[in-house]
Amino acid sequence: MLKEKAKAIGTIMTMVDIALALISFNLALYFDFGQLTFLYSKDSVILQLLVIIIWTLLSSGVQSNILYRSRPYSMVLFNCLGLVFSGTSLLILSAWTFNLFYLGLRHFFVFAVIDLALTFTSKSFIYHFLKRARRKGYNYLNMVIIADNSGRSFIRNVIAHPEWGYRITAIIGPDSLKQTCSSYVPLLPENTNLEQLLRDKTIDEVVLCRDSNDNKELEETINICADIGVVFRMYSPFFNMLTNRTQLHFFGTTPFLTIANAPMDYIALKSKDVFDFIFSSLVLVCLSPLFLGIAIAIKIDSPGSVFFKQKRVGLRGRRFEVYKFRTMVENAEALKKQLMDQNEMDGPVFKITHDPRITRVGRFLRKTSLDELPQFLNVIRGEMSVVGPRPPLPEEVAEYERWQLRRLSMKPGITCIWQVSGRNNIPFEEWMKMDLEYIDNWSLKLDFVLFLKTIRTMLRGDGK
Repeated sequence: MLKEKAKAIGTIMTMVDIALALISFNLALYFDFGQLTFLYSKDSVILQLLVIIIWTLLSSGVQSNILYRSRPYSMVLFNCLGLVFSGTSLLILSAWTFNLFYLGLRHFFVFAVIDLALTFTSKSFIYHFLKRARRKGYNYLNMVIIADNSGRSFIRNVIAHPEWGYRITAIIGPDSLKQTCSSYVPLLPENTNLEQLLRDKTIDEVVLCRDSNDNKELEETINICADIGVVFRMYSPFFNMLTNRTQLHFFGTTPFLTIANAPMDYIALKSKDVFDFIFSSLVLVCLSPLFLGIAIAIKIDSPGSVFFKQKRVGLRGRRFEVYKFRTMVENAEALKKQLMDQNEMDGPVFKITHDPRITRVGRFLRKTSLDELPQFLNVIRGEMSVVGPRPPLPEEVAEYERWQLRRLSMKPGITCIWQVSGRNNIPFEEWMKMDLEYIDNWSLKLDFVLFLKTIRTMLRGDGK
C-alpha cells in the first residue's frame, strides 16, 4: 500500500513537472517572438515532444517527483536545479542534433530560468501547504521509536519538526533518554511487549534506532510489524558502510572486498575542491571592504592584532594554522586556565556562554559567524573546505576515543552539520556522531543543503 501510494504521487508530480516545462517553453517562445505563431510549428512540436520525454525520464531520475515529509526547501531547490539544468542541456543537444538552433541559446536560457522559477515555486507551495496542515494535526502518522542513546538526535528532530507529520506515541529505551523525551511522550522500559503495544494503540510506523541489535530480537520485531501490518524502519551505521563505502578491488586477478572509511568519488571530490577554490576567491575579493570594516572595528574596540591564529588538526592529522578575526582579549589563552571550572561542554571541548574574554565587537562577530571569514584563506591554501567537520585543537584530538578519530578522514570545513544544528546545545559525543554521519552520507547535494542552512544561521544570528 505504501509503495503504491508513493508511486501514484510520484506519477502526479512527474506530470506537474512536465506541464510546467511545457508552459515555460511556450512562454520563452512568446518572449522571443512576441506572438504565439511558432507554438504549433513543426519544429516547436518536435522540441515539445522532446521536453515531455526528457522531463519524464529526469523527474524520477533526480527524484524531483518525490514528496518527502522531512525534506528541507534547500533539498527541493537542489533537485529542481538538477532537473532544469540536466533537462535544458539535453534539450540543447537535441536541438543541435535536429538542426533547430534557429531559436538561439537565449531561448533555452530564458526557458530554463522560467522553468526553474515555476517548478521551485510550485513545489515550495505544495510543501508549505502540507507542512502547515501537519502542524495543525492533519495527515500525521503515529510512531513508536525503539532506541538507545544513539537515537537522541533522531528523537529530537522528530519532536522539533511537527511539520514532518509524525506523532511519537511512545519511546522504548533506557532511562537515559528521559531528558531527550518531551513531557507528552511516554518513555517505556526496554522489555516492553511490542506486540501488545501495537494491539492497544493506533500505530502506523515502528522505528528502530540503535547502534547495535540482537539478531533474534531484530527478527522478532520485524515479524511482529509484518504480521500486524505496521511499517518498520531501521537505522544502522552499517548501512552507510554497505551502500557508500564498499567496492571490489583487484590485486592482480584476486578480488578483495574493500571498505573505504571516507568518500571515494574522485569526480565529486574534485568538483568540491574546484567549488571551494572559486567560491573562496570570490568571497575574499567581493567582501574585502567588509574585511577592512571588521578590522577597523576590532582595532577600535580592543588593543591587539586583528587576526587570531591557532594550531588545528586537519585531514589525516595534518597540522595547520587556522585564521579567524580576533573576538577575545589579547591574553585569552592565558585566562582560559582560570575559567576551566565553568566549561559548559562535555568531552575535551571548552566553551562557556558568557565568556568574559570575548570583546563587544567579538560577541557580534561570533553571533553572525563573521569571525570565520578569514578561514577562506585556509580553503584557498587547500587546508580546509567550505563544508566539512570543524578542525579540532591538537589537545582535543589527544583525548579522542578511537572511533572519534575517523572525523579526521575528511578535510575540515568552515561550516558543518554541528554549526547549523544548535552548536553548544549538542553534547560532544553526539557532535562527533553528526560529523561521522556527514562523512558516511557525503555528497555534493548534502554540501549544498548545509551551505544554504549556514546562510540562514548567519542571517538569524544563531552563533555563540
